[in-house]
Amino acid sequence: MPDTWPLQRGETLSSHDWFPFFGHKFLSSRFLSKSVMTGRRADIGTALILWAEAMRQDPAGTLPVDDLELADMARFRSLGEWQEVRESVLHGWETVLVEDPRTGECEERLGHPGLIEEIVQDMYKRKRGRDAAREAGRLALKKHKIRKKMHEMGVPEHIIKDDRAITALAEHFEHSELYITPDNVRAAMIEVLGYTGDVTPISAARK
Repeated sequence: MPDTWPLQRGETLSSHDWFPFFGHKFLSSRFLSKSVMTGRRADIGTALILWAEAMRQDPAGTLPVDDLELADMARFRSLGEWQEVRESVLHGWETVLVEDPRTGECEERLGHPGLIEEIVQDMYKRKRGRDAAREAGRLALKKHKIRKKMHEMGVPEHIIKDDRAITALAEHFEHSELYITPDNVRAAMIEVLGYTGDVTPISAARK
């Protein structure tokens, strides 16, 4: 039974135009020494092309199992040319299972349990950290804007200082993609918080 790839469908690095290269591991690899000693230096370039392509795949670090797709990714003009080098350039690659979190089903793809797996796990961990930081920053900005509008509208201070309420409103605006205007804040307070109290009329707030 093939091993399960650590990344699932949808976990990509397609927005990254670089990836780390472990030079010492590459220079001491059996693939490199075998390619050089057997007079197949061109296979090294083909392997590097596929490594770079794997970083753009879904999930990151994998390749399709279909030879037509692989031949196209490796920039070959015919399936026959690809099949002549397939065994050599796919050194270290093996069949892995990729889980689709939406359906719970698994499909077979090619993965590199050594070098490539280490790279994508580290990069995706960093990506999630950066994404979380950006999301926290966006949420903080929305909370600031909501509090500012509430002050203008004359909303009671105890609501403005209630962080759970403000966070709920900020998440509402995050998902709805509505602009944070007095009218929208008023509607969100009713929908999200069930607020029925009076606030300063919009026309008065603008004055």
